[in-house]
Amino acid sequence: MSGTTDRLAWEDRISLRLRALYEQYGYGRYRMGKFEPYDMYLANRKFLKSETVITFTDASGRLMALKPDVTMSIVKNTPDDAVSRKLYYAENVFRMAHGSMEYREINQIGIESIGCGDIYSEAEVLMLALKTLEVISGEYLLCIGNMGFADAVFRFCGLGGNEYETAAEYIRQKNTGALAALADRLGLDEAKKDLLMAVASVSAPLSDAIRTFEELHLPAEAADKLSELRELGEMLQIWGYADKVRVDFSIINDLDYYNGIVFRGFIPGAPRAVLSGGRYDNLMRRFGKHQNAVGFALYSGELSRKFTEEPEYDVDMLIVYGDAAPADVHAAVASALSEGKSVRAEKYPDPDVRAAETVVLSKAEVAGK
Repeated sequence: MSGTTDRLAWEDRISLRLRALYEQYGYGRYRMGKFEPYDMYLANRKFLKSETVITFTDASGRLMALKPDVTMSIVKNTPDDAVSRKLYYAENVFRMAHGSMEYREINQIGIESIGCGDIYSEAEVLMLALKTLEVISGEYLLCIGNMGFADAVFRFCGLGGNEYETAAEYIRQKNTGALAALADRLGLDEAKKDLLMAVASVSAPLSDAIRTFEELHLPAEAADKLSELRELGEMLQIWGYADKVRVDFSIINDLDYYNGIVFRGFIPGAPRAVLSGGRYDNLMRRFGKHQNAVGFALYSGELSRKFTEEPEYDVDMLIVYGDAAPADVHAAVASALSEGKSVRAEKYPDPDVRAAETVVLSKAEVAGK
């Protein structure tokens, strides 16, 4: 069995399970064409994973793009009077591969919850993100930050302009040494410096992180955001996922896009986050939409190591049946399946099939092959 076949089969199984999961919670399928007018991506290219987009001119002279993103299409096509939209998608997008100059067609699965901005709707999206990771791997972790919290801390510390961007970059990198030097250069008092350093360094289970920040001197707006995070944690505790969540305020994304919770999902064996999302009211406003929105996407491109991992065996059991009666072959296959094994039945031995176990039902015709 080829690595490509394994990967496609794995993707298909995951996609089916996730679609069933999202539909169970009332999310409807969103479908989009392969092509979108390029001007939408041109105006918002800073929000794309890669600013390079594949374009072509259609028969009417319009410049079109092979879709590099799904969320923008959903936002653009959200009716102004829509009260609530809960959508999921399973689409192929076209992007430049990480660390190369080659384009790849990447399967992207995700959900968008548009219209509600309350704690439950945000917690539901986080819960579905956790369930998504759970479908992929028995081991997983969701790291959560809050753009509003980080922004409130930055403004409380008097950071603006280039200093704001510099501090944000140091925090993304968890470069506490450079951040401390910046705080000293700006003459921040100890309380503000401690708070800024905590934003960069704290990465802990939700309850522990909240306790740490409660002991620091927080501005009112940051305290409010911390309270929201505590409420989210209480909901995740009800669902049984609190131990799979860590608070990490170093997750700082574009403030022109995100304005609230931001999160990333990790599994063993993948070099980077395999899932990312957050609340993106700011992007909605850029498209002239008044609704709130939160969502996430799973990037199968980051799962390439898992997809292409060569299995030790093609099948658990190979049954070589020779001239055995069909009913006996059926009984042997059924017995293996009842034990949860994958099974392949062949009349003759096949040296290209790697099986953990081989069972020969009849040697009469096998030897003469």
